Amino acid sequence: MEIEMYKFFWRITKYNPANRINDVYTKNEWTSISDVGNLYPSGDFLIENYLETESLYITAINLIMNENNLNTIQVVDLEKYNFDVEKAEFHSIYTDEMKSIYNSVKNGDYISVYELKLLSQLILREKIWCKFQSREMFVHFGFDYYMYLGSVKECNDSLIKISNSGLFVESFESPYLEE
Repeated sequence: MEIEMYKFFWRITKYNPANRINDVYTKNEWTSISDVGNLYPSGDFLIENYLETESLYITAINLIMNENNLNTIQVVDLEKYNFDVEKAEFHSIYTDEMKSIYNSVKNGDYISVYELKLLSQLILREKIWCKFQSREMFVHFGFDYYMYLGSVKECNDSLIKISNSGLFVESFESPYLEE
């Protein structure tokens, strides 16, 4: 997909831009599922906290997809990592459907909204990495729980809902775009 087709770009994260100096986030916060169980200034980081935030990210993607009238999107640049689940308390958050799609998804596949949810969970949990794209929009995930979306539409209604959910929306071009 060519970058020129998308007109609007956003970085959508759990990170408040007020805590960023010269584009470096300065507040001590969790950045990965592997941080579950650690203590932060805001308190213990529990699996429930992680799953709540993960759900907000997936809802944000769904909102932009809905505004673009999409019900499928393509998997691009797929990378699979080790699916082993290190912590015993994490076993229950990996469903048979997640394991199945991990094993079956291939680069270039067109996936449904439900499959997108499962794959996004696996990306955010660092089991795979890929980009999602269509003519109307793209989704890219970066390190430390950063997410980048682009669209041919402005998506103001969705962006308001995303901002009201507790995530932060900034105009920002994805560093994972190909020229």
